[in-house]
Amino acid sequence: MAARASASDSSDDNSRSLLLALSHDELGVIFDGLADPLQPVVAVALSSTCLGLRTPLQVALEVLKERHVRAVALCRKERMSCAQLRAAEMLYWADKDLTTDDMATLAMILRTNGLPRLQQLVLIANDFGDAGMQALCEGLGRGSAPALCILGLGSNKIGPVGAEALAVALRGGAMPNLEKLYLNNNPVGNKGVAALAAPLRKLPSLKTLGLVQGCELGDEGMASLFANLGKDDFKQLEMLFIAKNNVTDAGMITLAAALDAGRLTRLRDQTGEYAQYFLQRNPASASAIKAVKDALAKRSQ
Repeated sequence: MAARASASDSSDDNSRSLLLALSHDELGVIFDGLADPLQPVVAVALSSTCLGLRTPLQVALEVLKERHVRAVALCRKERMSCAQLRAAEMLYWADKDLTTDDMATLAMILRTNGLPRLQQLVLIANDFGDAGMQALCEGLGRGSAPALCILGLGSNKIGPVGAEALAVALRGGAMPNLEKLYLNNNPVGNKGVAALAAPLRKLPSLKTLGLVQGCELGDEGMASLFANLGKDDFKQLEMLFIAKNNVTDAGMITLAAALDAGRLTRLRDQTGEYAQYFLQRNPASASAIKAVKDALAKRSQ
């Protein structure tokens, strides 16, 4: 038993020696990889491995402590524990009075890979505006929200500035497996749509795009989305919802031309309960809308 204990102590000493031999930058990289604000115990344990690590990691520990306090406050607001949030596959935080600070905290958790299982994030009707959207997207990039499939942002007063913030995150590699994006009832406008168009076109799994009612989508926005599509653009898009906007005949012709050119191969005409959200209640003429539907029907023959 004594021999085993001695071997274990020797192994621990060797590990400590290896850690102490690392530079402050190298220690920082290791610590950052372990510094989960929802589960800080692992990073704290690293710093406690030996006395010699406490000083170089002191600043990082203070940052982690502050992040954990913020994470706990958000969890309390949503009446859940940090463990429950970390394990969540769906967060339905609709009409929760979420603030810009709350969005910044959520972004911090996403940046530190604190929500590895999250597949659905629904934040509708919180009115956090462009500032909240910028806070949510701040620093998000490759590796952020890797499992996220559904993002619901409807009715949050997001304008072009917020749309640009989301575009930057998407271009940086955040949310790489996004399948459904809902921006309904946000005044993103043609400028916001233009910012989003390029990264949305390239999302490999995007199946649904919602821009219904009050998005101020017009012909310029339609051109940004659907003019001159490449063969891999919107290659999985099945459902498009652009009802109740400002699209005229020109915008509908842009969409019909993309279909006639052999693009948007998975897009389908919306029927049943979804029909009212597809093309309806835009200033486009009935004949222009029919041209889109004819293009869809022709392709399915």
